[in-house]
Amino acid sequence: MDTPRHSPVAKRSTGAMVAISAMTLGAAVSLWVAAGALNSRESQRQVEQVRGAISRARHNSDEQAKALGQRHELARQLAANGPDGAAEWLDEELGQPATATVSTKTVLIAGRDGAVYGFAEGGRLSTREMEPLAQSVSDMVHAGGATTDVRNINGVPAVVSAAPIAPSAPISGGEGSALKLVTFTYFDDPTIARWANAFMLERLALLSPRRPVPAGWRQVRLAGNGGETIGRMAWQPDRPGDVLTRYILPAELVFGAIVLALFWGMAHRARTSTTRVNYLERFDPTTGLVNRATFMMRLDQIAGNHPCQLLRLDIDDFSAINDAFGLPGGDEVIREFSKRLVKVFSADRCLIARLDGDEFAILVLGAGQIHSLGPKATQVFVEKRRRGHPTTTITLSAGIAAAPEHGHTAEDLMQNADIALGAAKAAGSAHHVIFDPALGQAFKSRKDLEAQMKQAIDEQGFELFYQPIVDLRTMRPNGVEALLRLKQGASATPAEFVPVIEKLGLMPQLGGWIIAQAFADSRKWLGLKTSINLSPLQLENPALLDQIDFHRARYNVSPASIGFEITEGILLADSDTVRSNLVGLRQRGYTLALDDFGTGYSSLSYLSEFDIQRLKLDKSFVSGGRTQSERSAALVRGVIDICHRLGIQVVAEGIEEEEEARILQDWSCDYAQGYHFGRPAPVWATKRTIAMLRQKVAESEVAEGPEQRLTIV
Repeated sequence: MDTPRHSPVAKRSTGAMVAISAMTLGAAVSLWVAAGALNSRESQRQVEQVRGAISRARHNSDEQAKALGQRHELARQLAANGPDGAAEWLDEELGQPATATVSTKTVLIAGRDGAVYGFAEGGRLSTREMEPLAQSVSDMVHAGGATTDVRNINGVPAVVSAAPIAPSAPISGGEGSALKLVTFTYFDDPTIARWANAFMLERLALLSPRRPVPAGWRQVRLAGNGGETIGRMAWQPDRPGDVLTRYILPAELVFGAIVLALFWGMAHRARTSTTRVNYLERFDPTTGLVNRATFMMRLDQIAGNHPCQLLRLDIDDFSAINDAFGLPGGDEVIREFSKRLVKVFSADRCLIARLDGDEFAILVLGAGQIHSLGPKATQVFVEKRRRGHPTTTITLSAGIAAAPEHGHTAEDLMQNADIALGAAKAAGSAHHVIFDPALGQAFKSRKDLEAQMKQAIDEQGFELFYQPIVDLRTMRPNGVEALLRLKQGASATPAEFVPVIEKLGLMPQLGGWIIAQAFADSRKWLGLKTSINLSPLQLENPALLDQIDFHRARYNVSPASIGFEITEGILLADSDTVRSNLVGLRQRGYTLALDDFGTGYSSLSYLSEFDIQRLKLDKSFVSGGRTQSERSAALVRGVIDICHRLGIQVVAEGIEEEEEARILQDWSCDYAQGYHFGRPAPVWATKRTIAMLRQKVAESEVAEGPEQRLTIV
């Protein structure tokens, strides 16, 4: 019988089925292998981290003991005064500094006859307290040279280092035997918590030699020099590869493109897991804390799924620290802050990171701690001193946000904590602020206003309004003041948008436009003086006089028709550039007026020190019926009298009532400005107001006849 022949399609289908089955099986096997390898690699990496930490602890302890033992002053103090006589010196120079670190907890000085001095975190040890310590390390004290071992000290494993005090110092009254300095670095709960936080180890614990290790856990033995087991570091290892195995069964049941897509999805997840492992290995080299990338990844994992609190910390006035102590000194301050933050927050379930420069972040898991975190963080400080200078106390400011109250994503929490940090720094050093929606709205409004100001400058969205200034002797308009406004439709006032423009550094650009526009408009009311306000940033600009000269020539304006108004704060700065610009303006024939007198420092010395021609009395002196007060009247009349004696004219601002104008006229005030004479308005409206003021004066003169002139509008 003939054997059936399969069609090419059937053969291809069978081949495809075999290929897909083979691919599915191959993918499953590959994923199993990859998962096991990834878990093994991560587990081994954690083992190496813990071994390295133990090795570093031994090395650091050994180096510290040798360094302390080699201090000649230590030997000299012991030789000269004996342990009892040198006890206070030993406390301050040896015991307290050595045990203030996050590692060393006890320091001992011992010889063949026993311990002669001891200090722990709680203070100086008594003879009864030193005896068991000395007995536990007697063989190390008797041995020659420096030795380091891991031992069980009062039930707690510790790295013990003994180093000779050289040159050897005989104890007064003793047998002259050599002394050794012994340090004890315990593997206690704070140390275990610090390592667990630094290496992101799940449930890291120190187990006794006889206690069994839970199934699936990894361990690293703490062994003494003789090979005996002192204890074991044990933890539940990360298993990033497990994410792969969850998809093996579905992968085996899917054909074709789905199998391939799933395979590539698993490969992508494997790559993502590997990347995560690499990120977890990245720490800030200066402090040893996790860096921004690792911190943000952890925050992103936590923020949307668990309640937590985020602190953003910033060292107060860090630029001044760098200026005073240099960049190495600044790095030292950063390292010291990192140590203290780790120590203060070691008991919390938290992750501490150095984000950048002088900025730190702390992620605290759980809820209900938010009001205690701020004081806890801002009480951390560092003291630093330069020779010949007083000690500088360096503090932190903190901004705090919580999930889910203030955001569900890492980006939201970071932004809101940063907004709160900005508010804290604005309040002063060592302050903390918890984010609330009002802060967020203020931040958004500020950003919107900044964007609006940039757009307004780019698109010429500003205009100048003018307000008349009246001569009180004749009631005729004497001049106008140029006032900056946003064009129609914008609601922000100058008090709101001018500081924003200055902060953005756009005032020189805008100030140049104001000068040019005011010069151009001044030709529309010949015979009147146009007053222009100059900001502090403009007066600090060395190119200001060149800018003014350019526009004067461009618009053919006489300096006698222009006045510039400045504030007291500018004079307080008293920089060379400001002085040069003020002198240059007077030499060119421009009038200088001191604006808002009475709202700042109000020092009359400015009037004699600087060549001021006009003083503008702030409205707070005259408005609201203050001219009726004897004290206010005496003060205003005194200022007017002093100014006249100095040859300075006085302009009263904020005049809203006819009676106020009459009283100021009686007091011999020169000029007045306010709503009574005209509100700030565009050029066309100001021209009409000036014409009306002139017409009223003319009508009054006609009505009164040549013998009497009406002097009140």
